[in-house]
Amino acid sequence: MLQCPLALAFERAVECRIYPDLPFPRPILDLGCGDGLFAKILFAEKIDTGLDPNPRELQRAQELQAHQELILCRGDAIPKPDGYYQTVISNSVLEHIADLEPVLREVYRVLAPGGRFYVTVPSPLFCRYTFMNQLLITMKMEKMAAKYRRCYNYFWKHYQDYPRTDWEELLQKAGLEITTSFSYGSKTRCLINDLLVPCGFFSFIVKRLTNRWIMIPLLRRLYILPVYRKIKKYFAEGDKASGGGLIFIAARKASS
Repeated sequence: MLQCPLALAFERAVECRIYPDLPFPRPILDLGCGDGLFAKILFAEKIDTGLDPNPRELQRAQELQAHQELILCRGDAIPKPDGYYQTVISNSVLEHIADLEPVLREVYRVLAPGGRFYVTVPSPLFCRYTFMNQLLITMKMEKMAAKYRRCYNYFWKHYQDYPRTDWEELLQKAGLEITTSFSYGSKTRCLINDLLVPCGFFSFIVKRLTNRWIMIPLLRRLYILPVYRKIKKYFAEGDKASGGGLIFIAARKASS
């Protein structure tokens, strides 16, 4: 909770609730690992590989030591042989990839027969469950709300904005079988998260300047703890949510 902005911390905390009961046979590939913070939180020990096209993020991931190896490359050209990984995890990554199909084909290639692919992505409701969008809709400003949603996705580089069934079809088209699929992140959770984003403005500046979200974690605790205590109950509820703003999909490569 102390190592990133509060909105991001809560989002990652909800995601971490999904994974503990899932099998993670090794070797594991963290596709789009970023700064390595999610893997550091989720796994008790180092996982095999973190991959990301951003050298600055990998520099921070090296410091966090959540992966045995870090690879600087794009997801459509993974420098590993066919069937190398038993598990690939892609946490809040695929929506940021403009040309998605080559990446999904590459995931299929590097997965071993029977290998697992775990994905989290936003649903089209994610940008609708924002304070500004809800305000504009309440004011009957539908066209302005639609324009806001486009700007929102552009700002956050959400190139893919699909419902769950479309995500499933994309994975199936790449040759994968869907084993589990559900939406999570209720409207209330998403709205609270959206309202918390401005609280991370200083952290975003610090990240740009120092490649770290938080410079003094103990000092941050003093002003974050009261906020955390007030809203944590909204993030302690069940994970699945009909019409949620986020999607989880577990898929597998058929055994040969």
